[in-house]
Amino acid sequence: MSEPIRILHVLTAMNLAGTETLLMNLYRNIDRSKIQFDFAVTTNKKCAYDDEIESLGGKIIHYPLYRGVNHLSYVSWWNKFFQEHEEYHIIHGHIGSTAAIYLHVAKKYGRYTIAHSHSTYGPLNLHTVLYKTFSYPTRYIADYFLGCSRDALVERYGKQILRKDNVRVLNNGIDAKKYVFTEEKRMMIRDELQLSPDDVIIGTVGRLTPQKNPFFIIQIIKELNRRNVKFKFLWVGTGELKEKVTSNLKKEIANHQVIMAGTRNDINDVLQAMDIFVFPSVFEGLGIAAVEAQAAGLCTLCSDTIPREVKVTATCEFLPIRDVSTWCDRIEQIIQSREYLNRINRYAEIVTADYDIHKTVEWLSDFYQSHF
Repeated sequence: MSEPIRILHVLTAMNLAGTETLLMNLYRNIDRSKIQFDFAVTTNKKCAYDDEIESLGGKIIHYPLYRGVNHLSYVSWWNKFFQEHEEYHIIHGHIGSTAAIYLHVAKKYGRYTIAHSHSTYGPLNLHTVLYKTFSYPTRYIADYFLGCSRDALVERYGKQILRKDNVRVLNNGIDAKKYVFTEEKRMMIRDELQLSPDDVIIGTVGRLTPQKNPFFIIQIIKELNRRNVKFKFLWVGTGELKEKVTSNLKKEIANHQVIMAGTRNDINDVLQAMDIFVFPSVFEGLGIAAVEAQAAGLCTLCSDTIPREVKVTATCEFLPIRDVSTWCDRIEQIIQSREYLNRINRYAEIVTADYDIHKTVEWLSDFYQSHF
């Protein structure tokens, strides 16, 4: 029996985040007798998915973090790596800032290179300018370009990219069957989190970072309280703003009203416990959490700054990013009309929209094998 094709995915760390979760969904469902994933990461810390990766036959490789001043040693590391590891014919790059470096080195050794954009740039600041500057050459280096949306492709590689043949929007597929709403799962999570069956639960899933707009969410909570709307808020995720967010919540909002659930590896189940999902991101490459929320049958309210491809069912709406009052008006309307109770099976809609992981895996498997 021949050895499987080994694909090297280049990232920062395999923790619980959008890109990493997509890769794990792909990895779990791909035929690993034909295709194996290995992961190159910069962190030396153990990550959330490391044990599962190794249990599935994958390897975790540690490469140096690029700091600018270590440019020569960084390039030297990749040269040595590709000299010593001929088993990697396909290099799938998910780190855009240094893709122009490591993909360029990979091509020098005859490897097939993929640049994958998972996000847009967001607000213009020094970090964004530097990121754009470093990532710009990638459009002239990679053999193939993937993006989670048209916006993610255009912002990273320019408008001309959509006219080329070596490009595709690869939908961030989910295992849609696992998100189908059931009352049993709903009550199981509510019992765990000590939530009443009758509580109206508004929720979100996302890292506590400026991109996800957590302080806008706090404004929503405060305004709904001012209006005497009865609800609780379930917040899933952690990140750099955790201390500031929790401190703000303690000052302004009753302890029992907001449940900070931290990171969870059972998002498909946790979504069952919610009634309304809010997703006011400042920017997104796509916003897979909103697709997951729709798969769970939730009323899903998204900011008007994220790609429209995220709307895959009739339950998704876009609201102005800076208007707290409009968000609260809509939430109040949903609660008063009790439309949040209309949790029907959305599986067929997710599949029709090509967001089921099995379709994504089918295409990607064929793609890898055709370029080996």
